Amino acid sequence: MQFINFISERLKNFFSGGPLPRPEEGDTESFRNKEKITAFGIAFFIALCLWFIVNLNRDFNVTIQVPLLLTNLSEDLTLSSDVPATASVSLTGEGWKLISVYSNPPRVLVNAELNQVNLTDHVRNQVGAFSDLNVVRVEPSQLTIETERKAQKRVPLQSLVNIRVREQFGLLRDPILIPDSVTVTGAETVIRDLTEWYTEETELQNISGNVERTIRVAQAPGLMIEPQTVTLNIEVTEFTEAEIRVPIRTRNLPNDSAVSFNPSTITVRFDVPIHQFSEVQGTRPFAAYVDYSVIEEDESGRVTPEIEILETDYLLRLRSFQPQRISYFRIVNE
Repeated sequence: MQFINFISERLKNFFSGGPLPRPEEGDTESFRNKEKITAFGIAFFIALCLWFIVNLNRDFNVTIQVPLLLTNLSEDLTLSSDVPATASVSLTGEGWKLISVYSNPPRVLVNAELNQVNLTDHVRNQVGAFSDLNVVRVEPSQLTIETERKAQKRVPLQSLVNIRVREQFGLLRDPILIPDSVTVTGAETVIRDLTEWYTEETELQNISGNVERTIRVAQAPGLMIEPQTVTLNIEVTEFTEAEIRVPIRTRNLPNDSAVSFNPSTITVRFDVPIHQFSEVQGTRPFAAYVDYSVIEEDESGRVTPEIEILETDYLLRLRSFQPQRISYFRIVNE
């Protein structure tokens, strides 16, 4: 910082004709070194300017991206063909003129009423900034513009948000999107068969509490999707583990038959929200059963019971049950 201030002060005194500071007795060598550096810096700056002046008068080759702007597109029509947003234009000319065009590319107007457009001629004829430059090549050189009647459709929005909660936490209910549908505007033939739309794929990890997050809606070329963002509401609660003993019953048992199980009960382990734990303790939220058709088809003497959740007022998640397989004795009355 001191060196920069020193050079600034020297240049100021040099151009203003002011007195140059005299070196102190003990700083003669340091002063001479600074003088050399200052002189070298000024010479380098002048040489650099001369290099630019000489070289920018030469011809150069450069490729720029020129924005394309469609005009005369009726409000009840939309594009059904792919029209690029920019065109790649290769130019040759003096460096000074190329710098201004490169830093601020002009726009090219394209008439949407035309079916075929010679983009090379459009670039050469429309853009006055290219008058002193040589347009070598335009990509694409030709444009095909196809239009179709515009239509709108309201479709439900599906979430592609991957939600991962912390251990011992879970969703209290299904996530909610607000709004839960979007309006798709585009070519009639494109949106005719649309039945749903999606959010962008998003990851939400390590969640341990309620979340309200803005989620972007997926976009597609040639279509306008409104709204572009929605609100995702997630309700999360902490779970705890509980267990209960459940008797095993037989379903679809014929009147002339009886089945005895060993053991006659199983232990069901499940997760329940902490705030519902005490309420669940006084209920029997699960049923265990074996369908008689399974017994008829079995030849091993052991079957796996089915577990059914009976209490729909509680948010229960089955973890396991023991034992997994049970013995049975079938009694058939003759």
